[in-house]
Amino acid sequence: ACPRCAHVLHARRVGDIVIDECGACLGVFLDHVAIKRVVIDRAQSRAEALLGALPRTEIRAVPGAGQKMYLPCPMCHVVMNRKLFATGTGVIIDVCRTHGTFFDAGELPLIIDFVMNGGLERAQIKDIERMREAARRELAQARDAARDARLHGASMSSSRGSALIDFLSGLIS
Repeated sequence: ACPRCAHVLHARRVGDIVIDECGACLGVFLDHVAIKRVVIDRAQSRAEALLGALPRTEIRAVPGAGQKMYLPCPMCHVVMNRKLFATGTGVIIDVCRTHGTFFDAGELPLIIDFVMNGGLERAQIKDIERMREAARRELAQARDAARDARLHGASMSSSRGSALIDFLSGLIS
């Protein structure tokens, strides 16, 4: 059954990929092998075949009224994880670690276009830049904290030292 609307998923061969699609909500489930063939292998003919076979519809970032947010895998019925496909896509997909990924209507064509136009590489560069910037901020914070500790420690030791001198002076006089 379709995880989105509970209608029956129908298997269909598109080139060398089998997709399970819902005739009611137009959602598509791909197993891990099919996803690898689409996203990793990036064969132009495969991408074109899929794009020709899938309807292009507007996607929704959030499920509509009355629709479930978290979907069960159509194979094992365990709730799938929702995750952003890649930085810059704006597409949240539902992933079963064991069986595959469910794409709501319109999501898979967007992802195929994104991948075929170099989006994964751009996303990876953005993610690396974001991690570098976070590391720079953490390093700057660590340096500031160390400087503050040295300054605070120095004033503490000088005030303790001055108190010790005053105490010793008091004993001697």
